[in-house]
Amino acid sequence: MNGISQTLELADRPATSGRIVEWNDAKGYGWISAGEKRVFAHIKEFGPRQRRPVAGDEVRFTPGVDGQGRLRATSIRLTDSSVRIGIGAWFILGVMLLLPLLASLYLPGPDWALPTAMAMASAAAWWAYRRDKRRAEAGEWRVSEANLHLLELLGGWPGAFLAQRKFRHKTRKVPFQIVFVGIVLIHQLVAVDVILDQALSRAMMRFLER
Repeated sequence: MNGISQTLELADRPATSGRIVEWNDAKGYGWISAGEKRVFAHIKEFGPRQRRPVAGDEVRFTPGVDGQGRLRATSIRLTDSSVRIGIGAWFILGVMLLLPLLASLYLPGPDWALPTAMAMASAAAWWAYRRDKRRAEAGEWRVSEANLHLLELLGGWPGAFLAQRKFRHKTRKVPFQIVFVGIVLIHQLVAVDVILDQALSRAMMRFLER
């Protein structure tokens, strides 16, 4: 009886705070810890224009009870809707940028030309990802994946890499990620070729001429 009364007391509250302690993103549900209670949460109860929740997120919600008398969260809002880009992501990006930035020293013209062009393309890619994410949340016409990949190919892949993690966008779509990784590898190979004074491209030409 004590557990039932605590459940009813929690459900009577107009709104309360909690923390997501378990989340299955593939199935779209998880559990919120609110005091001594675990409250069921479904992705449909998260309002529009919010990122995907993850375990550890602080939330505000309205407690409710389902048909079987179990607690469930309704009208869930993330306390902090932003996503911090982790140190690991910054480290990976730094490693991926080593070869392209080193290659810029071997190109004719000022050393800052390539990094500046990549920064501008990255800003455009970041903006495109942000716009596509917001349009997806609003159910509006999307930015095409071809345009996103074009910006990455033009040198904006660093901005795309960060935007994917900041907005939690396109990270679970395997075909999209395969193309993205391919674009990054192309930039790495081109950088190696520049550093080696076009040794790779000359070897490729000789192979094709056989």
